[in-house]
Amino acid sequence: MKRLIMTALACVAALTLSAQVDTDWNKRVRESQQNAREEYERFRQQAEQEYNDFRKRANEEYARFMADPWTTYETQPAEEIPKLPKPPTPVLVDPNSHPEVLPIPFEGKPLPPMPIDRPQPVEPLTPIVQPGEPETLVRFYGTEMVFHFSAMQPLHMKDASESSVSSLWKQLSKPDYDNLIAECLQNRSKLNLCDWGYVMMTEQVAEAFCGGHTNEAVVLHMYLLTQSGYQMRIGRAGDRLCVLVGSNAKIYRYRYFRINDVKYYCFDNSIDYKTLQIYHRAFPKEKLMSLDMTQPNLAVKATQPRTLSSKRFTLVKANVVLNQNLIDFYNSCPINSEWELYSKASLSDMAKDSLYPVLRKAISGLKQAQAANVLINFVQTGFEYATDQQQFGYERPLYPDESLYYPFCDCEDRSILFACLVRELMGLDVVLLDYPEHLSTAVCFTEEIEGDYLMLEGKKYIACDPTYIGADIGMSMPTMKKFNPVVIVF
Repeated sequence: MKRLIMTALACVAALTLSAQVDTDWNKRVRESQQNAREEYERFRQQAEQEYNDFRKRANEEYARFMADPWTTYETQPAEEIPKLPKPPTPVLVDPNSHPEVLPIPFEGKPLPPMPIDRPQPVEPLTPIVQPGEPETLVRFYGTEMVFHFSAMQPLHMKDASESSVSSLWKQLSKPDYDNLIAECLQNRSKLNLCDWGYVMMTEQVAEAFCGGHTNEAVVLHMYLLTQSGYQMRIGRAGDRLCVLVGSNAKIYRYRYFRINDVKYYCFDNSIDYKTLQIYHRAFPKEKLMSLDMTQPNLAVKATQPRTLSSKRFTLVKANVVLNQNLIDFYNSCPINSEWELYSKASLSDMAKDSLYPVLRKAISGLKQAQAANVLINFVQTGFEYATDQQQFGYERPLYPDESLYYPFCDCEDRSILFACLVRELMGLDVVLLDYPEHLSTAVCFTEEIEGDYLMLEGKKYIACDPTYIGADIGMSMPTMKKFNPVVIVF
């Protein structure tokens, strides 16, 4: 009995000692974690202070030079959209012809697609909202965005002079306006806006705060874009200010200024000018606006259903519903000459929901050649053909959703849409073939398929022409066989 009691006491002592050791260990762990948190907080505060100091110095210097006389630049005339002499009617395949299968020689070496390099502020900014702070709703293509303006003082300029702009820039550089920049960037992410969308969105925000078409709104717009990392300049014509957007893309129908081999576009057509006084100083880490398109997350305003069907494959018949807000947004985008930018845009989720189930069912279980013929006949025969001149009065490439929306489409629109369908429904690589006065496609199949082809980096691409009505894959338009197309990779 005595031995049992002694054993029990020993166990209790051991457990007590173990508990004490465990308590000491946990205490040391907690102290270590607390020290780590405090060290991180000191590091964060130091980094934030260094960023604030850098940004403060950058804006102070920017505002100081802004007060000096601005340089006069002559405008460059807007580049007109080239008029491509496309056939007024589509080319129909001759069912009795059996053309020889030919390799397609092409010009030059295709360049790989460039990654999107979205501008960013010199350091991240996080929105800080106080509980109960009043909200302001700003609408962007039917989509409500929440902003908090209450902490910001109203903006006022006595005139459009250099000194007035400089003074307003100094006011904007105060911490009171940092939250607005952070909320703009937050909404850019939430709405998945491309650069052009962000330029337009920040203009809406500036005008909501300052009033539309005011010089104060222009300076605030310029400030928001500059602080977000975009390469912008500000100009003056008489008593009117305007934002100049930096981009080296070839944008049609807008005048621009060339400063240090960079094009700066003025998208405000209400300003009449031949010259502008421009403040052309660069802001740290600025980047040019890209025209790459992302699919914006806009509020839904459904269009009327449109029935699209294939003449050869009766299973392909879909009632397509689109988002009118997205169509209106696309309608605002600058027209440019880069076909791959349109091809990379994809279809909206709303368009896919009404079209893709029908197409997937139609090609399910088919070999690649059969499936591709289903898709190409749908594009060839499901849409009425008309040139851009006939439909709009000027050349205008369409994003895939727009081809489903407008009553007519031409060769580049069909090629862009077909490339999208093959890439997303069949998972195959597609390139565009840019002929004189015509655009077509070629697909890299993983099954052996006969037809006109080109060899690109050791891979075989079969010609597929969505405007050669009734033609199967592998058949090039006869009038195009004498040309060497430029291959566009995207």
